[in-house]
Amino acid sequence: MPFFKRRKDGKDQDQDAEGDHGSGRHRGPSGSAIGGAFSGSMDTLGESVDAAWQGLKNVGEAFRDPRRVGVRAAEEPTAEWLRQLAALLSKIGAEILRSGENTVDTEKQVVDIAARYGVHARCFALPSGIFVRVETATGADPGSEMDFAPVADGVMQLGQVEVLQQLVQRMRDEVVPFGDVREALRGEQAMPRRFRPSAVISGYALLTVALGLLQHPTLPSALGYLVAGTAVGVLQYLVQRYAPPLLTLLPVAAAILVTALSLRFAGPVLHENPDFLFIPPLIGFLPGAALTLGAIELATESTLSGLARLAGAANVLLMLALGILVATDTVHARPVARPAPQTLGAWIGWAAVVLLAIGFTLNSDAPRRSVTWLIAALLVTRVVQTVGTVIGGQVLGAFVAGMGLPLTASRIGKRAAIPDQVFFLPAFWMLVPGAHGLSGVQQLLVNHSPAGWQTLLNVLVTVAAIALGVLAGASLRRTTRLEVLPAEQGAGAGAAE
Repeated sequence: MPFFKRRKDGKDQDQDAEGDHGSGRHRGPSGSAIGGAFSGSMDTLGESVDAAWQGLKNVGEAFRDPRRVGVRAAEEPTAEWLRQLAALLSKIGAEILRSGENTVDTEKQVVDIAARYGVHARCFALPSGIFVRVETATGADPGSEMDFAPVADGVMQLGQVEVLQQLVQRMRDEVVPFGDVREALRGEQAMPRRFRPSAVISGYALLTVALGLLQHPTLPSALGYLVAGTAVGVLQYLVQRYAPPLLTLLPVAAAILVTALSLRFAGPVLHENPDFLFIPPLIGFLPGAALTLGAIELATESTLSGLARLAGAANVLLMLALGILVATDTVHARPVARPAPQTLGAWIGWAAVVLLAIGFTLNSDAPRRSVTWLIAALLVTRVVQTVGTVIGGQVLGAFVAGMGLPLTASRIGKRAAIPDQVFFLPAFWMLVPGAHGLSGVQQLLVNHSPAGWQTLLNVLVTVAAIALGVLAGASLRRTTRLEVLPAEQGAGAGAAE
Protein backbone atom coordinates (compact mmCIF):
# COMPACT_ATOMS: atom_id res chain seq x y z
CA MET A 1 0.00 0.00 0.00
CA PRO A 2 1.40 3.43 -0.86
CA PHE A 3 2.49 5.44 2.14
CA PHE A 4 0.65 8.63 1.23
CA LYS A 5 -2.44 7.33 -0.54
CA ARG A 6 -5.69 8.27 1.18
CA ARG A 7 -8.66 5.99 0.70
CA LYS A 8 -12.30 6.44 1.64
CA ASP A 9 -15.13 4.02 1.34
CA GLY A 10 -18.54 5.00 -0.04
CA LYS A 11 -19.98 5.70 3.37
CA ASP A 12 -17.24 8.17 4.23
CA GLN A 13 -17.68 9.92 0.90
CA ASP A 14 -21.44 10.21 1.41
CA GLN A 15 -20.90 11.64 4.88
CA ASP A 16 -18.45 14.20 3.50
CA ALA A 17 -20.92 15.19 0.80
CA GLU A 18 -23.72 15.48 3.33
CA GLY A 19 -21.57 17.59 5.62
CA ASP A 20 -20.66 19.95 2.82
CA HIS A 21 -24.27 20.34 1.66
CA GLY A 22 -25.70 20.68 5.13
CA SER A 23 -23.31 23.38 6.18
CA GLY A 24 -23.82 25.37 3.01
CA ARG A 25 -20.19 24.90 1.94
CA HIS A 26 -19.72 24.55 -1.81
CA ARG A 27 -16.42 23.86 -3.47
CA GLY A 28 -15.66 25.99 -6.45
CA PRO A 29 -14.10 24.63 -9.61
CA SER A 30 -10.72 26.11 -8.74
CA GLY A 31 -10.71 24.44 -5.30
CA SER A 32 -11.64 21.09 -6.83
CA ALA A 33 -8.88 21.38 -9.36
CA ILE A 34 -6.31 22.28 -6.75
CA GLY A 35 -7.47 19.48 -4.45
CA GLY A 36 -7.36 16.97 -7.29
CA ALA A 37 -3.91 18.03 -8.32
CA PHE A 38 -2.64 17.85 -4.74
CA SER A 39 -4.19 14.41 -4.22
CA GLY A 40 -2.69 13.15 -7.47
CA SER A 41 0.74 14.47 -6.51
CA MET A 42 0.59 12.77 -3.12
CA ASP A 43 -0.47 9.49 -4.73
CA THR A 44 2.40 9.72 -7.21
CA LEU A 45 4.85 10.52 -4.43
CA GLY A 46 3.57 7.62 -2.34
CA GLU A 47 3.89 5.20 -5.25
CA SER A 48 7.43 6.43 -5.89
CA VAL A 49 8.38 5.93 -2.24
CA ASP A 50 6.84 2.45 -2.33
CA ALA A 51 8.80 1.56 -5.45
CA ALA A 52 12.06 2.85 -3.98
CA TRP A 53 11.45 1.03 -0.69
CA GLN A 54 10.68 -2.23 -2.50
CA GLY A 55 13.85 -1.84 -4.52
CA LEU A 56 15.92 -1.38 -1.38
CA LYS A 57 14.25 -4.44 0.15
CA ASN A 58 15.07 -6.50 -2.92
CA VAL A 59 18.72 -5.41 -2.80
CA GLY A 60 18.87 -6.13 0.92
CA GLU A 61 17.32 -9.57 0.49
CA ALA A 62 20.07 -10.48 -1.98
CA PHE A 63 22.60 -9.97 0.81
CA ARG A 64 20.55 -10.90 3.85
CA ASP A 65 18.97 -14.20 2.79
CA PRO A 66 21.14 -17.04 4.09
CA ARG A 67 22.17 -19.99 1.99
CA ARG A 68 20.24 -22.97 3.29
CA VAL A 69 21.71 -26.47 3.44
CA GLY A 70 19.50 -29.48 4.04
CA VAL A 71 20.37 -32.18 6.58
CA ARG A 72 18.73 -35.62 6.65
CA ALA A 73 16.36 -36.08 9.56
CA ALA A 74 17.37 -38.42 12.37
CA GLU A 75 15.68 -41.82 12.04
CA GLU A 76 13.59 -42.73 15.09
CA PRO A 77 15.76 -41.30 17.87
CA THR A 78 15.08 -42.59 21.38
CA ALA A 79 13.71 -40.46 24.20
CA GLU A 80 17.01 -40.78 26.09
CA TRP A 81 18.97 -39.59 23.05
CA LEU A 82 16.69 -36.57 22.69
CA ARG A 83 17.02 -35.84 26.42
CA GLN A 84 20.81 -35.86 26.22
CA LEU A 85 20.79 -33.69 23.10
CA ALA A 86 18.47 -31.12 24.72
CA ALA A 87 20.72 -30.94 27.80
CA LEU A 88 23.82 -30.58 25.62
CA LEU A 89 22.32 -27.88 23.41
CA SER A 90 21.17 -25.86 26.42
CA LYS A 91 24.70 -25.99 27.87
CA ILE A 92 26.18 -24.91 24.54
CA GLY A 93 23.66 -22.07 24.33
CA ALA A 94 24.48 -20.90 27.86
CA GLU A 95 28.19 -20.77 27.05
CA ILE A 96 27.51 -18.84 23.83
CA LEU A 97 25.52 -16.31 25.87
CA ARG A 98 28.35 -16.05 28.39
CA SER A 99 30.78 -15.30 25.58
CA GLY A 100 28.95 -12.02 24.87
CA GLU A 101 26.64 -13.06 22.04
CA ASN A 102 23.14 -11.60 21.82
CA THR A 103 20.13 -13.86 22.37
CA VAL A 104 18.89 -13.86 18.76
CA ASP A 105 22.18 -15.09 17.28
CA THR A 106 22.55 -17.58 20.13
CA GLU A 107 19.18 -19.13 19.31
CA LYS A 108 20.10 -19.35 15.61
CA GLN A 109 23.36 -21.17 16.38
CA VAL A 110 21.61 -23.66 18.67
CA VAL A 111 18.92 -24.33 16.05
CA ASP A 112 21.60 -24.96 13.41
CA ILE A 113 23.46 -27.38 15.67
CA ALA A 114 20.22 -29.27 16.35
CA ALA A 115 19.58 -29.47 12.60
CA ARG A 116 23.01 -31.03 12.10
CA TYR A 117 21.85 -33.82 14.43
CA GLY A 118 18.68 -34.20 12.34
CA VAL A 119 16.10 -32.73 14.72
CA HIS A 120 14.16 -29.51 15.04
CA ALA A 121 14.85 -27.17 17.96
CA ARG A 122 13.02 -24.26 19.50
CA CYS A 123 14.80 -21.93 21.90
CA PHE A 124 13.99 -19.16 24.31
CA ALA A 125 17.13 -17.33 25.43
CA LEU A 126 17.56 -14.70 28.11
CA PRO A 127 20.79 -13.11 29.36
CA SER A 128 20.59 -15.38 32.42
CA GLY A 129 19.81 -18.71 30.73
CA ILE A 130 18.31 -20.58 27.78
CA PHE A 131 15.46 -23.08 27.27
CA VAL A 132 15.88 -25.60 24.44
CA ARG A 133 13.23 -28.02 23.14
CA VAL A 134 14.22 -30.62 20.54
CA GLU A 135 11.66 -32.44 18.41
CA THR A 136 11.94 -35.31 15.97
CA ALA A 137 11.23 -34.49 12.34
CA THR A 138 9.81 -37.91 11.41
CA GLY A 139 7.27 -40.37 12.67
CA ALA A 140 3.52 -40.24 13.21
CA ASP A 141 3.99 -39.43 16.89
CA PRO A 142 7.07 -37.18 17.08
CA GLY A 143 8.79 -37.04 20.43
CA SER A 144 10.27 -34.01 22.14
CA GLU A 145 12.41 -33.14 25.13
CA MET A 146 13.20 -29.82 26.81
CA ASP A 147 16.02 -28.64 29.06
CA PHE A 148 17.29 -25.42 30.61
CA ALA A 149 20.81 -24.22 31.41
CA PRO A 150 21.70 -21.06 33.34
CA VAL A 151 24.52 -18.76 32.25
CA ALA A 152 27.47 -19.23 34.58
CA ASP A 153 28.89 -16.30 36.51
CA GLY A 154 32.08 -14.63 35.43
CA VAL A 155 33.32 -13.10 32.21
CA MET A 156 34.60 -15.47 29.53
CA GLN A 157 38.17 -14.81 28.48
CA LEU A 158 39.04 -14.35 24.81
CA GLY A 159 40.98 -17.62 24.76
CA GLN A 160 37.86 -19.42 25.96
CA VAL A 161 35.81 -17.64 23.31
CA GLU A 162 38.15 -19.02 20.64
CA VAL A 163 37.81 -22.59 21.93
CA LEU A 164 34.02 -22.31 22.21
CA GLN A 165 33.57 -20.87 18.73
CA GLN A 166 35.73 -23.62 17.25
CA LEU A 167 33.55 -26.21 18.98
CA VAL A 168 30.35 -24.55 17.72
CA GLN A 169 31.67 -24.46 14.16
CA ARG A 170 32.68 -28.12 14.38
CA MET A 171 29.20 -29.07 15.60
CA ARG A 172 27.64 -27.16 12.69
CA ASP A 173 29.90 -28.97 10.23
CA GLU A 174 29.59 -32.53 11.54
CA VAL A 175 27.79 -34.70 14.07
CA VAL A 176 30.09 -34.66 17.10
CA PRO A 177 29.61 -37.44 19.69
CA PHE A 178 28.01 -36.25 22.91
CA GLY A 179 30.98 -37.38 24.98
CA ASP A 180 33.39 -35.34 22.89
CA VAL A 181 31.21 -32.24 23.28
CA ARG A 182 31.01 -32.63 27.06
CA GLU A 183 34.77 -33.08 27.29
CA ALA A 184 35.38 -30.00 25.11
CA LEU A 185 33.03 -27.91 27.27
CA ARG A 186 34.74 -29.03 30.47
CA GLY A 187 38.12 -28.19 28.97
CA GLU A 188 36.94 -24.74 27.89
CA GLN A 189 35.46 -23.93 31.29
CA ALA A 190 38.57 -25.15 33.13
CA MET A 191 41.08 -23.32 30.95
CA PRO A 192 43.78 -21.73 33.13
CA ARG A 193 44.71 -18.10 32.72
CA ARG A 194 47.38 -17.64 30.10
CA PHE A 195 49.17 -14.86 32.00
CA ARG A 196 50.26 -14.48 35.60
CA PRO A 197 48.22 -12.23 37.96
CA SER A 198 50.79 -9.44 37.67
CA ALA A 199 50.37 -9.40 33.88
CA VAL A 200 46.56 -9.45 34.19
CA ILE A 201 46.68 -6.46 36.56
CA SER A 202 49.09 -4.67 34.21
CA GLY A 203 46.64 -5.28 31.37
CA TYR A 204 43.87 -3.67 33.39
CA ALA A 205 46.10 -0.67 34.08
CA LEU A 206 46.86 -0.33 30.35
CA LEU A 207 43.14 -0.46 29.54
CA THR A 208 42.58 2.31 32.06
CA VAL A 209 45.34 4.47 30.58
CA ALA A 210 44.03 3.91 27.05
CA LEU A 211 40.45 4.85 27.91
CA GLY A 212 41.63 7.88 29.88
CA LEU A 213 43.85 9.14 27.06
CA LEU A 214 40.93 8.86 24.64
CA GLN A 215 38.97 11.23 26.89
CA HIS A 216 41.54 13.54 28.55
CA PRO A 217 45.04 13.13 27.05
CA THR A 218 47.64 14.76 29.32
CA LEU A 219 50.83 13.30 30.77
CA PRO A 220 49.97 13.89 34.46
CA SER A 221 46.52 12.35 33.99
CA ALA A 222 48.12 9.33 32.29
CA LEU A 223 50.15 8.78 35.45
CA GLY A 224 46.99 9.06 37.53
CA TYR A 225 45.17 6.58 35.27
CA LEU A 226 48.06 4.14 35.63
CA VAL A 227 48.10 4.29 39.44
CA ALA A 228 44.32 4.16 39.87
CA GLY A 229 43.95 1.38 37.29
CA THR A 230 46.59 -0.68 39.05
CA ALA A 231 44.82 -0.17 42.39
CA VAL A 232 41.48 -1.34 40.95
CA GLY A 233 43.16 -4.29 39.23
CA VAL A 234 44.71 -5.40 42.53
CA LEU A 235 41.37 -4.97 44.33
CA GLN A 236 39.58 -6.98 41.65
CA TYR A 237 42.15 -9.79 41.86
CA LEU A 238 41.99 -9.96 45.67
CA VAL A 239 38.19 -10.10 45.76
CA GLN A 240 37.97 -12.73 43.01
CA ARG A 241 40.66 -14.84 44.66
CA TYR A 242 39.87 -14.56 48.36
CA ALA A 243 36.33 -13.16 48.75
CA PRO A 244 34.07 -14.22 45.84
CA PRO A 245 30.84 -13.51 47.82
CA LEU A 246 31.79 -9.81 47.76
CA LEU A 247 31.88 -9.60 43.97
CA THR A 248 28.42 -8.01 43.96
CA LEU A 249 29.74 -5.08 45.99
CA LEU A 250 32.97 -4.77 43.97
CA PRO A 251 31.72 -1.96 41.65
CA VAL A 252 30.77 0.20 44.65
CA ALA A 253 34.09 -0.49 46.43
CA ALA A 254 36.11 0.23 43.29
CA ALA A 255 34.26 3.50 42.69
CA ILE A 256 34.87 4.60 46.30
CA LEU A 257 38.57 3.74 46.02
CA VAL A 258 39.11 5.55 42.71
CA THR A 259 37.16 8.64 43.75
CA ALA A 260 38.93 8.94 47.10
CA LEU A 261 42.36 8.67 45.47
CA SER A 262 41.43 11.21 42.82
CA LEU A 263 40.04 13.75 45.29
CA ARG A 264 43.05 13.41 47.56
CA PHE A 265 45.95 13.45 45.07
CA ALA A 266 44.77 14.71 41.65
CA GLY A 267 44.96 18.39 42.58
CA PRO A 268 48.18 18.74 44.60
CA VAL A 269 50.20 15.98 42.88
CA LEU A 270 48.94 15.80 39.28
CA HIS A 271 47.59 19.37 39.00
CA GLU A 272 44.46 17.96 37.40
CA ASN A 273 40.75 18.26 38.03
CA PRO A 274 39.85 15.06 39.93
CA ASP A 275 36.67 14.64 37.87
CA PHE A 276 38.81 13.52 34.92
CA LEU A 277 40.12 10.54 36.91
CA PHE A 278 36.85 9.16 38.27
CA ILE A 279 35.69 7.03 35.35
CA PRO A 280 38.61 5.48 33.34
CA PRO A 281 39.82 3.23 36.22
CA LEU A 282 36.31 1.73 36.39
CA ILE A 283 36.66 0.41 32.85
CA GLY A 284 36.06 -3.20 33.90
CA PHE A 285 32.62 -2.37 35.29
CA LEU A 286 31.25 -0.02 32.64
CA PRO A 287 28.11 -1.58 31.08
CA GLY A 288 28.43 -0.10 27.60
CA ALA A 289 28.32 -3.52 25.93
CA ALA A 290 25.19 -4.47 27.89
CA LEU A 291 23.51 -1.21 26.84
CA THR A 292 24.23 -1.82 23.17
CA LEU A 293 23.34 -5.52 23.26
CA GLY A 294 20.07 -4.58 24.93
CA ALA A 295 19.34 -2.11 22.13
CA ILE A 296 20.17 -4.77 19.52
CA GLU A 297 17.82 -7.25 21.17
CA LEU A 298 15.02 -4.70 21.38
CA ALA A 299 15.50 -3.94 17.68
CA THR A 300 15.24 -7.66 16.86
CA GLU A 301 12.03 -8.07 18.91
CA SER A 302 13.69 -9.87 21.82
CA THR A 303 11.92 -7.55 24.22
CA LEU A 304 12.44 -9.45 27.47
CA SER A 305 16.15 -9.96 26.84
CA GLY A 306 16.66 -6.35 25.80
CA LEU A 307 14.84 -4.96 28.82
CA ALA A 308 16.73 -7.32 31.14
CA ARG A 309 20.11 -6.18 29.78
CA LEU A 310 19.16 -2.50 29.97
CA ALA A 311 17.91 -2.91 33.53
CA GLY A 312 21.14 -4.66 34.51
CA ALA A 313 23.23 -1.94 32.86
CA ALA A 314 21.26 0.78 34.65
CA ASN A 315 21.78 -1.02 37.95
CA VAL A 316 25.57 -1.13 37.42
CA LEU A 317 25.65 2.56 36.54
CA LEU A 318 23.74 3.39 39.71
CA MET A 319 26.09 1.27 41.83
CA LEU A 320 29.13 3.03 40.37
CA ALA A 321 27.52 6.43 40.85
CA LEU A 322 26.67 5.48 44.44
CA GLY A 323 30.34 4.73 45.13
CA ILE A 324 31.39 8.07 43.62
CA LEU A 325 28.73 9.86 45.69
CA VAL A 326 29.84 8.21 48.95
CA ALA A 327 33.48 9.15 48.33
CA THR A 328 32.72 12.75 47.38
CA ASP A 329 30.68 13.18 50.57
CA THR A 330 33.51 11.71 52.66
CA VAL A 331 36.72 13.03 51.09
CA HIS A 332 37.13 16.70 50.26
CA ALA A 333 38.91 17.62 47.05
CA ARG A 334 42.34 19.22 47.40
CA PRO A 335 42.89 22.41 45.34
CA VAL A 336 44.88 22.30 42.12
CA ALA A 337 48.37 23.68 42.78
CA ARG A 338 48.82 25.31 39.39
CA PRO A 339 47.05 25.49 35.99
CA ALA A 340 46.34 22.13 34.41
CA PRO A 341 48.87 20.91 31.79
CA GLN A 342 48.21 21.09 28.09
CA THR A 343 46.65 18.18 26.26
CA LEU A 344 48.71 15.98 23.98
CA GLY A 345 48.40 15.95 20.20
CA ALA A 346 45.92 14.04 18.06
CA TRP A 347 48.41 11.17 17.68
CA ILE A 348 47.74 10.07 21.24
CA GLY A 349 44.31 8.74 20.25
CA TRP A 350 45.92 6.23 17.87
CA ALA A 351 48.53 5.26 20.45
CA ALA A 352 45.69 4.67 22.92
CA VAL A 353 44.12 2.19 20.48
CA VAL A 354 47.36 0.19 20.45
CA LEU A 355 47.41 0.26 24.27
CA LEU A 356 43.84 -1.04 24.26
CA ALA A 357 44.85 -4.02 22.13
CA ILE A 358 47.79 -4.85 24.42
CA GLY A 359 45.62 -4.37 27.50
CA PHE A 360 42.95 -6.71 26.14
CA THR A 361 45.60 -9.29 25.31
CA LEU A 362 46.94 -9.30 28.88
CA ASN A 363 43.74 -8.76 30.85
CA SER A 364 41.40 -10.94 28.78
CA ASP A 365 43.79 -13.75 27.80
CA ALA A 366 43.60 -13.19 24.05
CA PRO A 367 44.76 -16.19 21.98
CA ARG A 368 48.36 -16.49 20.92
CA ARG A 369 49.30 -14.81 17.64
CA SER A 370 46.23 -12.54 17.93
CA VAL A 371 47.72 -9.30 19.25
CA THR A 372 48.81 -7.97 15.83
CA TRP A 373 45.45 -8.79 14.28
CA LEU A 374 43.66 -7.29 17.28
CA ILE A 375 45.57 -4.03 16.82
CA ALA A 376 44.57 -4.04 13.15
CA ALA A 377 40.89 -4.61 14.00
CA LEU A 378 40.84 -1.79 16.54
CA LEU A 379 42.66 0.62 14.23
CA VAL A 380 40.31 -0.09 11.32
CA THR A 381 37.30 0.46 13.56
CA ARG A 382 38.80 3.69 14.85
CA VAL A 383 39.50 4.94 11.31
CA VAL A 384 35.94 4.20 10.19
CA GLN A 385 34.50 5.93 13.26
CA THR A 386 36.74 8.99 12.79
CA VAL A 387 35.86 9.37 9.10
CA GLY A 388 32.15 9.03 9.83
CA THR A 389 32.37 11.58 12.64
CA VAL A 390 34.21 14.10 10.45
CA ILE A 391 31.62 13.72 7.68
CA GLY A 392 28.38 13.64 9.65
CA GLY A 393 29.00 13.96 13.37
CA GLN A 394 29.19 11.59 16.31
CA VAL A 395 26.01 9.65 15.54
CA LEU A 396 27.00 8.90 11.95
CA GLY A 397 30.47 7.92 13.12
CA ALA A 398 28.98 5.46 15.61
CA PHE A 399 26.63 4.02 12.97
CA VAL A 400 29.23 3.44 10.24
CA ALA A 401 31.72 2.05 12.76
CA GLY A 402 29.08 -0.37 14.04
CA MET A 403 28.18 -1.36 10.48
CA GLY A 404 31.79 -2.03 9.57
CA LEU A 405 32.53 -3.96 12.75
CA PRO A 406 31.03 -7.37 11.77
CA LEU A 407 32.63 -7.18 8.33
CA THR A 408 36.03 -6.19 9.72
CA ALA A 409 35.98 -8.91 12.39
CA SER A 410 34.92 -11.54 9.85
CA ARG A 411 37.61 -10.56 7.36
CA ILE A 412 40.40 -10.42 9.92
CA GLY A 413 39.19 -13.64 11.56
CA LYS A 414 39.50 -15.49 8.26
CA ARG A 415 42.96 -14.10 7.58
CA ALA A 416 44.17 -14.93 11.10
CA ALA A 417 42.40 -18.32 11.28
CA ILE A 418 40.86 -17.19 14.60
CA PRO A 419 37.09 -16.97 15.29
CA ASP A 420 35.87 -13.48 14.47
CA GLN A 421 34.21 -13.10 17.88
CA VAL A 422 37.71 -12.73 19.38
CA PHE A 423 38.16 -9.50 17.39
CA PHE A 424 34.54 -8.38 17.46
CA LEU A 425 34.25 -8.19 21.26
CA PRO A 426 37.20 -5.82 21.96
CA ALA A 427 36.35 -3.56 18.99
CA PHE A 428 32.70 -3.55 20.02
CA TRP A 429 33.69 -2.60 23.56
CA MET A 430 35.82 0.28 22.24
CA LEU A 431 32.80 1.73 20.45
CA VAL A 432 30.16 1.54 23.18
CA PRO A 433 29.75 4.67 25.32
CA GLY A 434 29.69 3.17 28.81
CA ALA A 435 31.97 5.87 30.20
CA HIS A 436 29.65 8.62 28.97
CA GLY A 437 26.68 6.88 30.57
CA LEU A 438 28.42 6.87 33.94
CA SER A 439 29.43 10.51 33.40
CA GLY A 440 25.78 11.45 32.90
CA VAL A 441 24.67 9.63 36.04
CA GLN A 442 27.54 11.24 37.97
CA GLN A 443 26.50 14.70 36.80
CA LEU A 444 22.96 14.09 37.99
CA LEU A 445 23.60 12.43 41.34
CA VAL A 446 26.91 13.95 42.42
CA ASN A 447 27.13 17.35 40.75
CA HIS A 448 23.36 17.91 40.61
CA SER A 449 23.81 19.29 37.11
CA PRO A 450 20.95 19.20 34.58
CA ALA A 451 23.60 18.70 31.89
CA GLY A 452 23.54 15.04 32.91
CA TRP A 453 20.23 14.60 31.11
CA GLN A 454 21.77 15.82 27.87
CA THR A 455 24.72 13.45 28.37
CA LEU A 456 22.40 10.50 28.93
CA LEU A 457 20.35 11.44 25.87
CA ASN A 458 23.51 11.51 23.78
CA VAL A 459 24.42 8.09 25.14
CA LEU A 460 21.02 6.66 24.17
CA VAL A 461 21.29 8.06 20.65
CA THR A 462 24.84 6.73 20.25
CA VAL A 463 23.86 3.30 21.58
CA ALA A 464 20.96 3.14 19.12
CA ALA A 465 23.27 4.17 16.26
CA ILE A 466 25.83 1.48 17.12
CA ALA A 467 23.11 -1.17 17.49
CA LEU A 468 21.54 -0.35 14.14
CA GLY A 469 24.97 -0.24 12.53
CA VAL A 470 25.90 -3.67 13.87
CA LEU A 471 22.59 -5.10 12.62
CA ALA A 472 23.12 -3.53 9.20
CA GLY A 473 26.67 -4.81 8.96
CA ALA A 474 25.68 -8.31 10.06
CA SER A 475 22.97 -8.39 7.38
CA LEU A 476 25.60 -7.80 4.69
CA ARG A 477 27.44 -11.00 5.58
CA ARG A 478 26.28 -14.07 3.67
CA THR A 479 25.51 -16.82 6.17
CA THR A 480 24.59 -20.49 5.93
CA ARG A 481 21.64 -21.95 7.82
CA LEU A 482 20.93 -25.65 8.30
CA GLU A 483 17.44 -27.13 7.94
CA VAL A 484 16.13 -30.64 8.47
CA LEU A 485 14.88 -32.50 5.40
CA PRO A 486 12.67 -35.59 5.33
CA ALA A 487 14.60 -38.80 5.89
CA GLU A 488 14.09 -39.99 2.32
CA GLN A 489 15.97 -37.01 0.91
CA GLY A 490 19.75 -36.95 0.79
CA ALA A 491 21.78 -34.92 3.25
CA GLY A 492 23.57 -31.82 2.08
CA ALA A 493 20.93 -30.81 -0.47
CA GLY A 494 20.92 -27.09 -0.90
CA ALA A 495 17.64 -25.29 -0.48
CA ALA A 496 16.54 -22.34 -2.49
CA GLU A 497 18.50 -19.23 -1.76
